[in-house]
Amino acid sequence: MNYFISENVFTFNSGTEHSQVKRVKLFNAQGQPALYVTRNYNRFLARDAASIGLNQDEVLNMYDFFQGTTAVERKEQPLRLLDQIPLDEYHIEGHGPNYSTINHAGRELARINVMPATVGLVNDILYYDRFGNTTARENYDWRGFKSSVDYFHPNGALAVQKFLNQDGVPVIEVMHMNVNGNILPTMYKLLNYKGRDWRFNTEDQMFLFFLNELTNENPGSVLVSDRRSLDHVVADVQFAAKKFAVLHDIHTPDIKNPVRGKLYDAYLNVLERRVKDFDAILVPTVEQQQDLQKRYPGVTFRVAPDTFVDDAHLAADHVKLPERIAHRIAYVGRLSPEKRPDQAIRALVRVVKSIPDATLAFHGYPSNADILNELKALAKQLDVEQNVIFGDYVTGENLAKAYTEAQAIVQTSVAEGFGMNLVEAMSYGVPVVSYDITYGTKELVDDGMNGYIVPAGAHGDMADRLTAILSDTGLWAALSEGAYRKAQTFSATEMMPLWQAALQ
Repeated sequence: MNYFISENVFTFNSGTEHSQVKRVKLFNAQGQPALYVTRNYNRFLARDAASIGLNQDEVLNMYDFFQGTTAVERKEQPLRLLDQIPLDEYHIEGHGPNYSTINHAGRELARINVMPATVGLVNDILYYDRFGNTTARENYDWRGFKSSVDYFHPNGALAVQKFLNQDGVPVIEVMHMNVNGNILPTMYKLLNYKGRDWRFNTEDQMFLFFLNELTNENPGSVLVSDRRSLDHVVADVQFAAKKFAVLHDIHTPDIKNPVRGKLYDAYLNVLERRVKDFDAILVPTVEQQQDLQKRYPGVTFRVAPDTFVDDAHLAADHVKLPERIAHRIAYVGRLSPEKRPDQAIRALVRVVKSIPDATLAFHGYPSNADILNELKALAKQLDVEQNVIFGDYVTGENLAKAYTEAQAIVQTSVAEGFGMNLVEAMSYGVPVVSYDITYGTKELVDDGMNGYIVPAGAHGDMADRLTAILSDTGLWAALSEGAYRKAQTFSATEMMPLWQAALQ
């Protein structure tokens, strides 16, 4: 079994999570069993995993494992059909679409909050004492069952969390205490697991126990660490046949000197402190492999692809120019300073001078509220407010729609580990215009064939290339076909042997 190790599947996922999902799909499709393994407790895991294309049997969460809920199918739990509330004695009173209250003898005993994006389904139930203090909160899983209960001190501070099995029996307890003025988890107890109780000081210690259980029960297992925050845990696993770590991004902020530049702190464990505990370190590009091999000549670095394109998609009909939104430019990725989304707006200003109806559509989550406001203010200041669309973070069919609407995609990052968004775009025939950055650009963009590479930070040059693509239908058609051809090189047939070689 191949276990790909991460913290969570989030509501808003980064390229790391999307890459991990792609790998799970690739391995399982090629007959190599694989699971996306997560540490964090997440009541919405089933929903979030499905939103990025994972089936329930492709995800394994530590809490679900110990709670015995890994295979539970979704069954909606309406708040007015809760078995635990005898309606002949208690009254449920609605207060709009977001919550209802449980009342008895004229006193409000509890509040039932509705699960987000649903109608009348239970999210959690808050219970109060006679003074109005919250005493407990029952938390419901997206799949419709009571998953955990939180207990509070009279001052509102969290005291104990209890995680339940399907019979409502606690199987995990987490104690919280005041540590230097902050309420923090200080003890994790696994209750009656294989006939005994187990105690851990941290969640990572319990996660290590969990991974040892998995690998001990499945001899020959391979672990792949995808998150730098968990490298030290994977490094300590005793029973895995092999252990690897995948780097999804550049390892240093010194983009001009990746061989000698100071490491990001998050990479110290995997590249220096615990590197000997891994069979190899995997990177998505040859260029990064070469840089790291020069930096650490005694370490084994191998290249493993960060994504793939499934055969059904590669065989689909090509999206022609008339089917797209005229003069639409796409930006797909996180809105954060290191991605330089402002550069895309600045390039658009020059494009609009020649093509007034050109539009730039952002699809990605902002790293903070300030950057989104700053981008909107910049668009207004540069008088392209009407040409910039701040779309939602999208996945699945909505992401496919964003690609099929676009005539070009831009990449303005300071640096990247790879650029799977560019591969995705090219699989829909979208030409690329990217800054010349480390890493990925030169491996993905064949200048003049499937897009263009322009000097980093030269948004004027980027604008000129975009203008040419959007205004010349013959050029666009040639670059689009080049994009489709490039995407073919990321087929499962091409990518799986690379992964097999990397994990030798």
